[in-house]
Amino acid sequence: MTPRLLTLRFPWVAAAVAVLALAALAACSEDAPTADCADSDVEFASTDGVPLCGRHYGNGDVTVVLAHMRPSDQESWRPFAETLAREGYAAFTFNFRGYEPSGGDKEIGLIDFDLGGALDYLSTLGVDRPILVGASMGGTAAVKVAANRDVGGVIALSAPADIEGLSASEYVAAVDEPKYFMVAEDDTVARLDGAALYDASSEPRYFEVFTGGEHGSDLVYGRHSELVQERILDLLELFTQ
Repeated sequence: MTPRLLTLRFPWVAAAVAVLALAALAACSEDAPTADCADSDVEFASTDGVPLCGRHYGNGDVTVVLAHMRPSDQESWRPFAETLAREGYAAFTFNFRGYEPSGGDKEIGLIDFDLGGALDYLSTLGVDRPILVGASMGGTAAVKVAANRDVGGVIALSAPADIEGLSASEYVAAVDEPKYFMVAEDDTVARLDGAALYDASSEPRYFEVFTGGEHGSDLVYGRHSELVQERILDLLELFTQ
């Protein structure tokens, strides 16, 4: 069965006070939470202060931020991030809160703060208009964050419209950049949610259904891996024209 691509649907008293203030600041710095990131990782903070770990791949004018699904972590994106690097893109992966070695607890309703923190971190490096690629909950977060950020586009793989306090359905209409929703035919809930997000979005938008029941980043490595990866690469080129 051929996949279907649809195009419709941030004086001494004063001195004593200053000394106390500096001492307090130093104490806060010492007590600030950190993440035990691996040697290959960088540490940054979510927009609400949770320490997170991320990793850079490749170099390029366009940066692709890859947001993982559960129960996976950033390692699930490594093969495709390396592919992106070989294709001339810069890729960035990270672990959401609660996914070690990132800090915090697993709270899906707050992971958009983590993705927002990743964009803030990348902006300090001069990254402009990154493209967000999210799997399952990572796709939901990508849609929500894109509604209030300057990004180059969103690619959501099996993204729930709403999941444990995290909503894409409330924000997708505000995403002006190109949007692509990918689902598998037998992944019924994801397929219905993908169609609903597509229907609620504005042009430019795309919706594609593949055979099988693979979910999230499993689509990238499963039975349609060659076609799925090719499709994403084509979309990256389209989004950056």
